[in-house]
Amino acid sequence: MTELSKVNRPAPLKNVVAFSTLLAKMVERDPELPGLAVFSGPSGWGKTKSGVYGANRHKAAYVECGLFTTARSLLVQILIELGNARPRGSIEDLKTEAIMLMAADPRRPLIIDEAHFIAKKRFVDLLRELSDKSGAPVVMIGEEMLPAHLEAFERVHNRVLEWLQAVPCDAEDFAYLAANRCPGIEIGRDLAAVILEKTKGNTRRIVVNLTKVVEASQILGTKQVDLAGFAKAVGAISSEPKFTPRKFA
Repeated sequence: MTELSKVNRPAPLKNVVAFSTLLAKMVERDPELPGLAVFSGPSGWGKTKSGVYGANRHKAAYVECGLFTTARSLLVQILIELGNARPRGSIEDLKTEAIMLMAADPRRPLIIDEAHFIAKKRFVDLLRELSDKSGAPVVMIGEEMLPAHLEAFERVHNRVLEWLQAVPCDAEDFAYLAANRCPGIEIGRDLAAVILEKTKGNTRRIVVNLTKVVEASQILGTKQVDLAGFAKAVGAISSEPKFTPRKFA
């Protein structure tokens, strides 16, 4: 295997593997069982990357919610993902079309990322209806409070067949990320341990620091970077955001 192929291969992090397994279980579930699933965890733990990888592998429809997502805008996104480039009609029309398209291929999952943005809104029940009436699995991805928010909607909560909690990166995950982000660079054990400790296993923060490892390697002119060399070249490890308070006269 060449160095280039190592870099381009998706790192098989535990969350990536777990989410892909979850999608497979939902696709293969007994048709008599409910079709909702939830994947939740703190920001930066690699949930979206896991979702995108899983969507590509299982040919899932993938949409992302936001602060201003409404029932209509969500349905429009879903229909575009399902192949209708210009969805039109009332909310009821859009919902009916989405159900028909999903029912035509009930083994194709629908992934709703950033679902915590809609989990406290009444129209979250729309996801339950789409799954119930089409037979297709609907998987919600969101931050750690997503399960608690869904408790307020019993018709949704009791349709969740699988609850999956994201986990922070461990030493094995770190090694995969390092090989993926820092090809050809040997990272000292002391540096690896401190990055894991300071970032608390947050995937996004680890990746930021691995980018700095590459920078340190270039500055130092070496393919071996330890804690002392990292500090000399690029400074402290990025962990929590630091804010400098403004001074007023």
